[in-house]
Amino acid sequence: MGRPLNKKYFGNTNDSGLGGEGVASVTVTGAGTGYTDGDAVVFSAPQLAGGVTATGVVVDDPVDGTVNSISITNPGSGYTSAPTVDLTGEGNGDATATATLTTSGVNAIAFSSYVDGGSNQTDGDIVKQVAARRFKVTNSDGTGTCKLVAATPSAAGEMMISATDSSGKTYYVTKISARRATLTQYGAGGHEFTDGTSQKWSFDSAVLNDSVQLDNN
Repeated sequence: MGRPLNKKYFGNTNDSGLGGEGVASVTVTGAGTGYTDGDAVVFSAPQLAGGVTATGVVVDDPVDGTVNSISITNPGSGYTSAPTVDLTGEGNGDATATATLTTSGVNAIAFSSYVDGGSNQTDGDIVKQVAARRFKVTNSDGTGTCKLVAATPSAAGEMMISATDSSGKTYYVTKISARRATLTQYGAGGHEFTDGTSQKWSFDSAVLNDSVQLDNN
């Protein structure tokens, strides 16, 4: 099957158990009034299924009750964009802040899969590459071995990985190795690559007539 995929791209080997990031820091943009040490900070939920919502608490100025900083008690996981930070439930509710995500995590391959006894799911992790077209996967319905298909999975044992060329045209990936993906066009015409083309792939932006961007999170 050629050189197998690097396991670092499988969600279950990432620190959080999936792709995405956690919260690295929070910047106070409005200090507010009436806050005390340990007041709860509410973060919005992560975008990826299975992610953990970040948590944090206020570090206040004991003289005037303004928010000096926010201490992160759990960075959370599964964020693909920075969460909102809500301090309206504490103090006088007038403090504001913005979050910044970590950048140390490795993205995971995005896919959909259909395991026995379930239906097509867009969450989950690749556990193991069995062959160039087959993977052991786990999603919210369970664990199974699935084969890449050039369609949205409609039966047990099927999975789909997508890629995009530099002009934004999309492809099903029907075979994949560490460096190359075999492509089948879908969507509107104007694709750079014909069906059956084996092309270089990465998580970076696609390069005209040279590579595709594999869907990732």
